[in-house]
Amino acid sequence: MGSGGREEIVEVFDALDAELDRLCELSFEVLTIPERLRALERLERVARRLRAPQHALINQLGAQAGEAELGAKLRSALADRLRITKAEAGRRIDEAADLGPRRALTGEPLAPQLSATAAAQRDGLIGDGHVRVIRGFLAHLPAEVDLPTREAPTPTWPAKPAAIAATSWPSTRSASWTGSTPTGNCASRSGPASAASPSAGRNTTACRASAAI
Repeated sequence: MGSGGREEIVEVFDALDAELDRLCELSFEVLTIPERLRALERLERVARRLRAPQHALINQLGAQAGEAELGAKLRSALADRLRITKAEAGRRIDEAADLGPRRALTGEPLAPQLSATAAAQRDGLIGDGHVRVIRGFLAHLPAEVDLPTREAPTPTWPAKPAAIAATSWPSTRSASWTGSTPTGNCASRSGPASAASPSAGRNTTACRASAAI
């Protein structure tokens, strides 16, 4: 990610506003039905991609700005400035923490917590609904699933997330995962609830969630 100076940032935002003004003036009457569908698909992708810079800005505010500068806690400040509910502001803060760029205590830049999900969102392949399902699935994983496994980019569930509506994805209770035993044998279970059973806790040393995280 480029750092960008102030002038470049202002220039990019001004150009974005100008192009959106042009877009909003178009009538689309000349387009065929397939072309209109393609146009809608491209608009959806753009809307999804815009979450990436939002995550970066929110994380920077959370790390660098206090209540004195914001005039309130971050959630309230975002809700007021963006004219959204506090619940929505809180959701965006939580998602930014998982999908946005981070920095170590030493100042070293770090990849997002959920790097594969962040990359898919940045490319416009998944939207808010997909992200909500993925984060919900991860929240229900058993304690045996270590951090490296959670962060591993293993997009096997669903096989093609970009082609599947978020509402069609499995629920967190029915999503599958596999656990690796000390002998290297893998045993499949039907979901996080089953994974948390006592027998799973005794036998599992590492788990691989079948989710695109």
